[in-house]
Amino acid sequence: MKKFLFIVPVFLFSLLGFSQGIVFEQGTWKEVLVKAQQVDKPIFVELYTLSCDSCKQMAEQIFPLEAVGKVYNGNFICYQVDAEKSEGVDFAKLYGVKSYPTYLFFNPDGTIFCKASKAMSAKYLIGVSDQALAIMYDSKSMDVMEKEYAVKKDDPAFLKWYIWKRSNLGLSNAFLFDKYLKLIPEEERTSATVVNLYKEDGKFLRVNSFAFNNLQKYSSTFDQTLGAVNLLIFTCVKNTIGDAAESKNEKLFDMAMSVYNQLPQEGLPMKKDELFMLYYDETGETGKYLKHTARFCNKYLMKISNDTIEQRNKANVVMFDQMAKSGAFSSIKDANILTKLKEQAAHSESTKISNELNSLSNDVFESSFDKKMLKNALKWSERSLELSPDNVQLMETSANLLYKLGQKKEAIAKEEEALNKLPKVDSNRYKMEEVLVKMKAGEKTW
Repeated sequence: MKKFLFIVPVFLFSLLGFSQGIVFEQGTWKEVLVKAQQVDKPIFVELYTLSCDSCKQMAEQIFPLEAVGKVYNGNFICYQVDAEKSEGVDFAKLYGVKSYPTYLFFNPDGTIFCKASKAMSAKYLIGVSDQALAIMYDSKSMDVMEKEYAVKKDDPAFLKWYIWKRSNLGLSNAFLFDKYLKLIPEEERTSATVVNLYKEDGKFLRVNSFAFNNLQKYSSTFDQTLGAVNLLIFTCVKNTIGDAAESKNEKLFDMAMSVYNQLPQEGLPMKKDELFMLYYDETGETGKYLKHTARFCNKYLMKISNDTIEQRNKANVVMFDQMAKSGAFSSIKDANILTKLKEQAAHSESTKISNELNSLSNDVFESSFDKKMLKNALKWSERSLELSPDNVQLMETSANLLYKLGQKKEAIAKEEEALNKLPKVDSNRYKMEEVLVKMKAGEKTW
């Protein structure tokens, strides 16, 4: 009895060890092809010889590993061929195999699509699998993939590559990403595969998705492997606000803003008021849009000092020089163009802020009759002109605001100043001349 108890655990251990690694099919090549066609899976074939030390190394150390088995058993019908016996000799000749081990990848119909060789680590063998599958799925049309999806929609191995195919075509995979994560075990939801999916498809995610919840749940882990998790979370917030605005769904908007409020604000691409502006502009709620516009301009844009702007301008010049040294502009042969690009970099932050102030000032001009709001906008417009004094468009916005505030003389002077700076052949000249005539006649210009 004691002897029996000793033997059984060893036997079970052996079976478990084998089942965790690659499971190779028994039988002939024809039988393997039949099975591959029945289950619609590609085939992984290892060609080996008994005298090959590298083959023994793979058989004893790599193929039995659970991680390797999971990838290869999940994606392929696996088969081994002794290249020195029976059909193996012809197999090696047919596919030009001269070194061992060699790995061949076949479609279910028996056509080869990928080949690799030599002993390698588990990591590289898994990488070979990914490369082979990428080649296989890349050769399939989207129509074929969609038909396969109808049959294999609950197969995580297929879903991974279906998502990859769609990503390459720029298609959204938000629903499929959620589905994939739900199908795989919890411990795999931070894997390298999942990290890559976040890199490729994070731009499509929303805060009301399973993929987003997974990102939040394991944010500390993803910080190490994915990086810039807060920026990805911000992208999810912005996407959700777009959806909320389109459907005028305030609850969804509030959900997105709740997530935003939990983020550290430093380094995020947009301020809180900008997100409110984004939402209310799309929903057509002009009053609320202008309220947050005023807050954003007065509490942020108008408080950016000249010193700060100049520091950013200088930093942009340094970045330009670094890019030039790295060869980023090597295709530009005209030195004058490079000089102009560098000059633009030296004023890029000034231009950015002045254009933003001008755009928001013009929004107020077009949408509001409130004197206080118009006076606010005039201050923003004046600041924009301090940063970019020769910009004709900024002058025109200032003239329009002055006129709407009843300062007719000042408005006409500013409009004439803008016209004097405008080239005589400029396409905007006729429109500005028409506005000037209306101003002089005391007519409405908006």
